Amino acid sequence: MHRRFSLFFALLSACFPSILTAQDADPYVINGNARQLSCNCYELTPAIFTQVGSVWNKYKINLTQSFDFNFTVFLGCSDASGADGIAFVLQPIGTSIGSTGQGLGFQGVSPSVGIPIDTWQNIDFSDPVYDHIGIYKNGNLDNASGNVMAGPVPVLPGEGNIEDCNWHAFRIVWDAPTHRLTAYVDGAELVHTTEDIVNTVFNGDPNVYWGFTGATGGGWNVQRFCTSLNAGFNLPADQKTCYPTPIAVNDISTSFGSIMKWYWNWGDGKIDSVQIPPPHVYPAPGVYDAKLNIVGSNGCLSDTFHQQIIVGSKPVADFAYASTSACGNEPLQLLDQSSVQYGTINNWIWNVAGQTFSLPAGGLQQEFPPGTQNIGLSVETIEGCVSDPTYHSVEIFPIPSTDITLQNACYGDPVTLQASNADATVPIRQWYWQLGDGTIDSTSSIVHEYTQPGQYFVNLVAMSDRGCHSDTVTGTVNIYVTNAFAGQDTIVAIGQPLQLNGSGGSLYKWEPATGLNADNIADPIAVLQNDQTYVLTAYTDVGCATSDTIHIKAYKGPALYAPSAFTPNNDGHNDRFRCIAIGMSNFYFLNIYNRFGQLIYSSHDSWQGWDGTFNGQTQPIGTYIWMAKAMDYKGNIHFEKGTVTLIR
Repeated sequence: MHRRFSLFFALLSACFPSILTAQDADPYVINGNARQLSCNCYELTPAIFTQVGSVWNKYKINLTQSFDFNFTVFLGCSDASGADGIAFVLQPIGTSIGSTGQGLGFQGVSPSVGIPIDTWQNIDFSDPVYDHIGIYKNGNLDNASGNVMAGPVPVLPGEGNIEDCNWHAFRIVWDAPTHRLTAYVDGAELVHTTEDIVNTVFNGDPNVYWGFTGATGGGWNVQRFCTSLNAGFNLPADQKTCYPTPIAVNDISTSFGSIMKWYWNWGDGKIDSVQIPPPHVYPAPGVYDAKLNIVGSNGCLSDTFHQQIIVGSKPVADFAYASTSACGNEPLQLLDQSSVQYGTINNWIWNVAGQTFSLPAGGLQQEFPPGTQNIGLSVETIEGCVSDPTYHSVEIFPIPSTDITLQNACYGDPVTLQASNADATVPIRQWYWQLGDGTIDSTSSIVHEYTQPGQYFVNLVAMSDRGCHSDTVTGTVNIYVTNAFAGQDTIVAIGQPLQLNGSGGSLYKWEPATGLNADNIADPIAVLQNDQTYVLTAYTDVGCATSDTIHIKAYKGPALYAPSAFTPNNDGHNDRFRCIAIGMSNFYFLNIYNRFGQLIYSSHDSWQGWDGTFNGQTQPIGTYIWMAKAMDYKGNIHFEKGTVTLIR
């Protein structure tokens, strides 16, 4: 991850002796199985069981002063069998302490304050099942004890596994005035405690060593830490990089301690050695690899930070279109063909009819008014470079404007459909009809006969002599039909009101008007003194007419009539014995008895009648007794009986 350069240290000491005055080039004491990996990185344990290691800064810090320590930590790659974790520790005892296994090299160190990242669940310490972090004092990691100052909480979101083969940021902040000790992982605050640890833990002595401890037991992992030394820079949010704009940078480097030196390489042969170099002007458009290294207070040189800087060139705006002409109601497809050698086009500014508008994407699909349109395009890049505008002329032809004249008709009559040009300045080359019944036509005037009544939706499109199609004009044609029905022939008592029920049209005419309360409605009431025949004519709104006839026989009544004989021989004449109820509003029964007094037929329907059988058996020739009961339209009960002769 980082490298140590001995020759660099020698040169640095010779050229910049003040860099190494705060601390020497190797300020750490390494114990147990720990080892140094690079100038600022250390391995606390290898992936071997029952290992313990510690790394201590050999210079005590004073807790009356605040500190903000930044590290990166690596907890290994094995989850299920990985153990046990590491701890950041403050203690005044010495620089050679530590213990194996679940104690993380911190167990038993007293007085002390430790912030462990624990990757193993120890039941006897009441550990949670997830990788966790907390703040503990006096070398006691038992979560059921009174030495827990904060936590434990998950070290990663969602109880995630930190033994994930990745480096994680680990930050420890001590704010002396407020006595607040806080731990962060990957930028998130996880635990904190507010306590005067100088007096409550360290017996009034503010001077302590700081360092890391780590251990393995029956489970193991590679466990490492680095003091932060990360070079980095970015460009201001509003910085444009179009040539020849001067380019400024912001230093965002981080270090465990102070940064002693910056080494900038702009990628064009120019270098700087101050924290914030003056804005740089590149010699030409292009893509440049800018680099930064920093030197920490312990003399370590960071890895090289790289950032690509694109110094933009001026783009060239251009676009193409499908043809040199278009129709006024059809979107014209304009295809962007702009280009830039260095940079990325991200804004297209179109100029149409004197109005400009920006689009975030290259092409344009736009309807234009008729006439010669001078269309312009200019483009901008992310780097802030702007092209010169490019213009092309396109002829936009007007579209036809049409009218349509339709008429409704009666079923069986022809219909005239007429198209007309509403704008004589746009000649029509061709008409396109859809008549709603599958028929198409291409003439301006059509005479058409629809084969079924109903409503038909008609569409019309016209094409101009320039090939431009009009908008679709629509209309409806109604083909009307009537089916007059005056009702079934019936009988009625003389003077009895009879409700007629005509249908089959929207307008009606009854003829003659004799006995009717109205002759121009569908359902008049008839009161007759004699037999009557009516003719009903049904009309539509446009006059389509059909007729039907009803015959009404008027009897003296109300009364019950029955024949004296019938012949059930299935010849279609007088095959059933029926009781005719004249002027009756309710028919109760018709019963038939044989000569033995046995009931052989009964019905509540006067018109159904007896067919001369009983239980499916043909009855013999002879005389039978009938009885009938009904109520007339005035509410009077009528009971009649008699005999009927069955003849074969």
